[in-house]
Amino acid sequence: MSQTAARMLGLLSLLMVPRTWSGGELADRLGVSPRTVRNDIGALREIGYAIEGTRGNEGGYRLAPYGSAVPPLLLDSDEAVAVAVGLHSGLSCIIGGMEETSARALAKLENILPAAVRARVHNLAHFTVPVAGNQPMPIVDPNLIVILIDHCHRRERLRFVYHSDGPVARAEERETHLEVEPYRVVNRQHRWYLLTFDPDAGDWRIFLAERISPKTPSGPRFEPRPLPAEDIGEYVERHISGRRWRHSATVIVDAPASEVTPRLASAEGTVEPLDGERSLVTIGGQNVLTMALSLARLDLDFTVVDSPELRECLQELSYSLGRAAQESGNSEHSVPSSHKSG
Repeated sequence: MSQTAARMLGLLSLLMVPRTWSGGELADRLGVSPRTVRNDIGALREIGYAIEGTRGNEGGYRLAPYGSAVPPLLLDSDEAVAVAVGLHSGLSCIIGGMEETSARALAKLENILPAAVRARVHNLAHFTVPVAGNQPMPIVDPNLIVILIDHCHRRERLRFVYHSDGPVARAEERETHLEVEPYRVVNRQHRWYLLTFDPDAGDWRIFLAERISPKTPSGPRFEPRPLPAEDIGEYVERHISGRRWRHSATVIVDAPASEVTPRLASAEGTVEPLDGERSLVTIGGQNVLTMALSLARLDLDFTVVDSPELRECLQELSYSLGRAAQESGNSEHSVPSSHKSG
């Protein structure tokens, strides 16, 4: 880092203390002349920092509180790693609403990180394993999302292998090699989609990000086409309707929609009012057990309308839990000391 940059970082760190600094105080702290302080203040203002200055005996400088504008951030290497790792986690969090924001922020941050810091972030992401458990949607590698966003930004064709879902006769039929123009990465109901134009098909296509394996090198740059709709989120939602989950079922819940909706995550299902006393729920997941557990967590009476598999799973789950409760009540076996806490 140059001497000038180091001095300005020092000046900025002083100004972040919530008080007013006189020019003399700043000059003494930094070991420079008052004129250098004034020049550095001007330089910081030019790059977007709102630094207020007042005249008189009680005058000086202070960093103004920001309104709607977001100030530039200065992070040391440890802070940058912490922020990047947090954004990695945000991409697959089950709390909705922040996935796309996390993806954009992570793409911007990784683009400006020094090589050594970027390597630390990637190492942490590589050696940190998320626990899938019974999550209703598959976890997507955050690095893949960053790669897809980067291709959209650079307007480079994406070459990739697309892995189809479900059993097929031959292994080669499970993989399709494609080259497309990527335009948008969209998160809907905790699942990631890539909106593309396929020159070979001559049409817009939407791909599940979790099934994409990018190939190198990238394809050539392309001239962007007009998007197929003004509201891309609505466009993707309309074209993927009915295939968000591997399994789904319709359930009538004996409670109004206002009571059911807060108890069901958006990735688990949708809720519609059936009448004043009941709700129509479309429940979905990667497996039927996940759906059964989501319904049990509602702690409300319900009726399965159209899924024998879900009914069977609920019966088996009820039997297993009832047997476990009965055996636990009748058992007088002690817990081995090696398994006791404390």
